[in-house]
Amino acid sequence: MKTLPSVSGENGPLKLTALEMPVFVCAKDHKLPVHRDFMLWLIQQIRARETQIAAGKEEGMIFKKHLCGECRKELASKPERRQTFSYELKYEDLAPFKLQIEMPLYKCTGCGKEQVRSTKDVHSHVPFAVVGINDGAGFPHSG
Repeated sequence: MKTLPSVSGENGPLKLTALEMPVFVCAKDHKLPVHRDFMLWLIQQIRARETQIAAGKEEGMIFKKHLCGECRKELASKPERRQTFSYELKYEDLAPFKLQIEMPLYKCTGCGKEQVRSTKDVHSHVPFAVVGINDGAGFPHSG
């Protein structure tokens, strides 16, 4: 058992970074997740934290609009900056590790509150960004 200092995965506007994530490593430096369900657990943990990030609402089927989650005014079309949200995760009885969720923030044209465009915007990119963590860690693909 070892820990990876830092491994990241990106998809669309989402960047995920795991710091000090536990992994199994053999003598030949092959790496595996600490449990066969670990990566699914990681996706669930990220999705459970999505609601803690201030987010606007997406409206429209063809022509999408993003409205402020507070005052319902339109969000700026370009992001103000990127923000990293940090969380501590703990898998079973292993040592805790950190997860960083980085997304662009958009300013509301009405109240000025900064937020991600929508929770859906984060949610849809999570599995693909976790695949990037999987690849960055050097885990083999299954299936």
